[in-house]
Amino acid sequence: MNLYKSTQAGLVILFILQAVILTGCAQYEELTNDPPEITTFTIPNEVEYGETVEFRARVFDPEDDPLRYAWEVSDGTLAGEAGPQVQWTAPELPPEEIVPPKTVTVYLYVRDGGEEDVHKMATITVFSKPYKIAQFFSGTYTLIAKQVNGDPVAETSTLRLTPTTFTREIQSNPEAEVQEPTQFITGSHRFVEPFNESSGTIHWFPTGSTTPDVSTYTWDGRLFVVFWPKTATSLIYEK
Repeated sequence: MNLYKSTQAGLVILFILQAVILTGCAQYEELTNDPPEITTFTIPNEVEYGETVEFRARVFDPEDDPLRYAWEVSDGTLAGEAGPQVQWTAPELPPEEIVPPKTVTVYLYVRDGGEEDVHKMATITVFSKPYKIAQFFSGTYTLIAKQVNGDPVAETSTLRLTPTTFTREIQSNPEAEVQEPTQFITGSHRFVEPFNESSGTIHWFPTGSTTPDVSTYTWDGRLFVVFWPKTATSLIYEK
């Protein structure tokens, strides 16, 4: 009976020792566990509204522990499982096509089972191509030549462009003895695909009109040439 009790007491002590050893090992691992390191964080600098791109990260963990990833964005939509690569779709272009760019913040959190995670942050500029091109052309231009059906026409004119509006200050036939009143034409404009910094199509909406005046344009870095096919009129401006 005493031997049985001694054996039983020994087993209890053995179980207690094993529990203490396992707890100690777990605490030791937790104390000695090194956090992971995000070695690369690939996020595009800028994207267009509505564009879908991929975010990528590469993470090193000294103990090669299983890793948990969590991505967060301030706008737009994430798709796919949380891992080192995810797809993100930028916010859609608002109904008004000419809109300024906005900044979206991207966060990545990585944890290897420890109590603390590591993280990275980056920002993306989301832009509207029409607005970007309109910004490129914004400024004041002076007319240096006008032609109608290939024939030169005497006229002085100033064109002012903002990302959303235009103003033309026109003085016809400046050499005439009797000067006509200066004419102002104001309104909004819109670029129509396809277009870029060198050439494209512009729809001009004079104030009060819902029907656009359609023209094409070319830009060589010095001269801005606007041509209206409907009236065979070309205007050559210098910025």
